[in-house]
Amino acid sequence: MNALILLLVVLAWLIGGYFIYAKFLDKKLINPDDKKKTPANVIKNNIDYKPSKKFFLFGHHFASIAGAGPIIGPILAVSYFGWLFVILWIAIGSVFIGGVHDYITLMLSVRHKGQGIAKISEKRIGKKTFYIFSILLWATLMLIISVFSVSSAQSLVEIPELVIPFFGITLTAIFLGLAVYKFNQNKIISSIIAVITVIFFIWLGIKVPISLPFTQAISQTVWVSVLFIYALIVSLVPVWLILQPRDYVSSISLFAFLFIGIAAIIISRPEINAPATIPFSLSQVPLWPILFITVACGAVSGFHAMISSGTTSKQLAKESHGKFIGYGAMIAEGIVALLVVIFVIAGLKWNPGFALTGNLDFFADALASGWIVAFGRGFANIVGSAFPFIPFVLLIILGSLVVNTFILTSLDTSTRIGRMIASEAIPRKSKINKKFLLTLVTLIPAFLLAITNSYSSLWRMFGASNQLIAGIVLIAITAYLVEHKKPSLYTLIPSIFMIITTLAALFYGLYNYFFKEMNMSLAIISLILIIFAVFVTIETLAKIISLKRASSQRAH
Repeated sequence: MNALILLLVVLAWLIGGYFIYAKFLDKKLINPDDKKKTPANVIKNNIDYKPSKKFFLFGHHFASIAGAGPIIGPILAVSYFGWLFVILWIAIGSVFIGGVHDYITLMLSVRHKGQGIAKISEKRIGKKTFYIFSILLWATLMLIISVFSVSSAQSLVEIPELVIPFFGITLTAIFLGLAVYKFNQNKIISSIIAVITVIFFIWLGIKVPISLPFTQAISQTVWVSVLFIYALIVSLVPVWLILQPRDYVSSISLFAFLFIGIAAIIISRPEINAPATIPFSLSQVPLWPILFITVACGAVSGFHAMISSGTTSKQLAKESHGKFIGYGAMIAEGIVALLVVIFVIAGLKWNPGFALTGNLDFFADALASGWIVAFGRGFANIVGSAFPFIPFVLLIILGSLVVNTFILTSLDTSTRIGRMIASEAIPRKSKINKKFLLTLVTLIPAFLLAITNSYSSLWRMFGASNQLIAGIVLIAITAYLVEHKKPSLYTLIPSIFMIITTLAALFYGLYNYFFKEMNMSLAIISLILIIFAVFVTIETLAKIISLKRASSQRAH
């Protein structure tokens, strides 16, 4: 099968989902009203609350929700199941679950003074569950910060040409933020200058690669430390200075990646090398429920709810911007996941039986060297065949820069949101309720996990815990819709699917950890998450039923 056909069909579906289904939900559930002042305009403290330009905020939200998720998940899922079911889940999940989850969470937060999703859910799930949910959100963010910092540090060590453009984007963002928000310069002209500056930094990085004069392990620790210091600083300064403009600049490079990738597939029309499906006897991984916790970003992800209600809701200038930013960014992420799948199934050769050949142009060999290598080689092969005048080394660097741009954005956004979650959970009068101290509450344990490599075992729980968050958020949204006499099936059905699927994944993991691996720590974590999921689901469903009964009685 030709990859171009796959691209056009799924692309048409995703775009159609935005213009048809999102528009339908917008009128049915949200009814945005620009006469209502958003929290960004009411509170406006210029640290976390600051009205953002529409496309600036889209850039922040899109870059933040993506991270490395729409790259890692689809690549791993293709290695387990083949490409067919992965593509179907991306297409269906983005339109009917992920977009709904992200957009409604954003708008609920906007209409609750910019509160985080845990605080919004407190009324529906109770005080005790609110604290447990907050801990789950905080722990998930801590794990994301640990893993993303290590992944980024590894790439800076392995590809020294990335160092200058990696940090140059942030420097460019500071000048862009000052130009647009402080000195009221023309946004378009300022953006063009910013893009040219980023291109200059890429060229300079190639000309002057920076390698630290230490062993690989020490160099990685140094870069991890630098990234944590960066995350601490950026999460505390006003959003208009670095966060908004840096993510906007990042999103330009990310959309350039989308455009180049789509154009390359149209021009080269590569054939798909990978099998559509892989039998269970070969993969040894059950399609359900594992597919749905492996591919999160790109279909639906609980992490997105933290971004929507954490930073994005505090920067939304008008309610009418919500659909474009909340639902639209989810569709954009689905397109990223689609392209990633095509790059690895058509840009790499397939190894029969996953036999290693020593050639990185083969899928198994590239994946054995890391998901960044698999993505980078597939991207470079397809784009290189369409545009042979572009040096292959440059394509590898550009592909790696795209990944690191995603990661950098999620790193500091996660740090800021971790501080916000802690702030909502800790009493206002507490002595530790200070921005700097609350940020350290998230960063210090994350840093210890990163430099000791302790995160690697816990990361195996991320997929299930992340999708559990999505399920809980969807069922809490359902309770809100019932309470306000809005149609609820559009979130109830996805919430039930996500919770049942996640519970199945947790029971599957519990069985493996306890009986096969004898990993008691992961078994205990799985059991705790199962108990929490069941408790929250029962509590929230009871709330929904009582609300429906009360509404029915009032109607009679």
